Amino acid sequence: MSGLVFPESPRWHDHRLWFSDWGAHEVIALDLDGKSEVIARVPSFPMCIDRLPDNYREILILRDIEELSTDESARALRMTPTAVKVRLHRARQALSTLLRKEFAAAGATV
Repeated sequence: MSGLVFPESPRWHDHRLWFSDWGAHEVIALDLDGKSEVIARVPSFPMCIDRLPDNYREILILRDIEELSTDESARALRMTPTAVKVRLHRARQALSTLLRKEFAAAGATV
């Protein structure tokens, strides 16, 4: 599957892989044959980026919003590329945790 903006939270349900594409505001299911289906469209996801610590927020903005490469982000933040990768992974995990809490509080069951 191509053209995903910010895919996240994959899980198996009813013999299909479900995941959220935060950038496209969609929940998508993919079957074993590669056929995809948009399960839900959400006008706006509660992005929660503003509730992340500064170091997580800045790496998410550089890599996922401004689309800088790992090396470009490393230079901008005066970090090694490995440190950028680690921090980005941790930032995405923290964002995922915040988003799940927001969806649970809203009663979403996807």
